[in-house]
Amino acid sequence: MRLVEELRSAAGAQFLELMMQNGNAFHAFTEDALAYLGQWETLAYYREPLPSAVDERLAAMMTRLLAATPAEREQFQQALAAAQRALFGVFGHRAATLARRQESREWLRWGLLGTAVANSIIPPRRNVDVALVVFHHVARQLGVNTVDLFDEVADFAGGAIAERLRLFGRRSDVYLRSYGWREIKTPDGVAYKFSL
Repeated sequence: MRLVEELRSAAGAQFLELMMQNGNAFHAFTEDALAYLGQWETLAYYREPLPSAVDERLAAMMTRLLAATPAEREQFQQALAAAQRALFGVFGHRAATLARRQESREWLRWGLLGTAVANSIIPPRRNVDVALVVFHHVARQLGVNTVDLFDEVADFAGGAIAERLRLFGRRSDVYLRSYGWREIKTPDGVAYKFSL
């Protein structure tokens, strides 16, 4: 009986140690991400070639967030300054474009999660639907079920944006032009241009 108790105690200690390591690893990831994001301004990132090393780095951050616990994702989002959050908005649009060019569901999912991170705190007058329409359009172009995609990202997003994602993914009246977007052909592939 004493051996069983010792084994349970040892297993509990190992589990606690593993949890602490995971917590420290996520803390290190968050610190590293904040330091990297702090090096970039929104306009400078927007002007980067598509794709760029910055896109790859932010996509890796999205992959890490998808593997994180809800508490860790919340912690990450709360640690972001407004300017850092805005970078994820730029990333979202760039990732949607890459998804269309490369016919990649992964880029589409990363981009939609990036847009959700950017809008985890929705300012009162922001029309988030304008950002979401490109994802809805690209999903249809790739044959991806919009309900499934938006629900999947909503599960990871949390907060007010989660419900907005679920509702928007179910809409059948979403067209680029209705929201001021156009799909244009460029030498590099399709691009999405917003004009009022």
